[in-house]
Amino acid sequence: MGEGQNKWPRPWNHPGLSEETIVLNKPFGIRIQKTTWKIVFVDPCGAAANLAFVGDIILSVDDIEIHDSITLIEIMHKSTARASVKLRRNAYSHCRRVQSTIETLIVKRETKLLRAVNVYTVCVHARDLIPPDESDLLGLSVSYDARERLQVASAKCWSLAAIHLRPGDTIKEVNRHPVASKSMLQYWILASMEKNGFVELLIHSNVDQNSVYDYELEMPEDVVTIAAREIKMLRSISSKQFQETKTILRKGLALPKHKISVSVCDKIIEFPIGSDYDPKKLRKERKGNSIT
Repeated sequence: MGEGQNKWPRPWNHPGLSEETIVLNKPFGIRIQKTTWKIVFVDPCGAAANLAFVGDIILSVDDIEIHDSITLIEIMHKSTARASVKLRRNAYSHCRRVQSTIETLIVKRETKLLRAVNVYTVCVHARDLIPPDESDLLGLSVSYDARERLQVASAKCWSLAAIHLRPGDTIKEVNRHPVASKSMLQYWILASMEKNGFVELLIHSNVDQNSVYDYELEMPEDVVTIAAREIKMLRSISSKQFQETKTILRKGLALPKHKISVSVCDKIIEFPIGSDYDPKKLRKERKGNSIT
């Protein structure tokens, strides 16, 4: 598939509000607004960590709708150790596969096959965007590959990007706009989030998830072959065989008398070198004599 043949599928009807019920141990370890019941803080060591997130809205607890703080306090004071909490997600992600194809590169009228890729679209929703989180909404880090394309470098754990994006994936378009730089990517993402509350990404992902490295296509073929052979051999070796591997360091051998051993000395000795002197004070001597 050439660079200019990226086609989006038919219009995508996005789902409505995302609601989910989770089971949490008491206490939840969260802070909420008493008027909107929106989560404003999640304790990283609390029961809700990695299950509830800032911006989510609590709809009900144990199938009892929350309308006032008194109701919530009564539920929390029950003798049960757990509670089912129904949340309306503020941010979520879903994707759709488009097709599988082959990337090609045309150089001087010659077509070179590069790799098999899966083409899919990822849609990230964020309804109530919190200003401090705009710059790090996705938890995504991107870099340029050898062909100057935007490539996923890493995604923070439990972030929106980590749901569907993997290191090595190539970001081709944002909301049907081709992107070729980090600034363009950031602009289109933030603009779409502020206007629509969601953003669509067109992603190319390597079909072979068991490849040696995602960067192997930029390496010589012999290097890739050698690396694959060594990895295959290491995977077939048991842990016991690893322990029996001989060390390359020689220990306990007596040094010959004609060789001088080198040891570490605790005493510091300084030797001045030529670059420490003023060049103007250096003068040439006759041939056979040293420079002073």
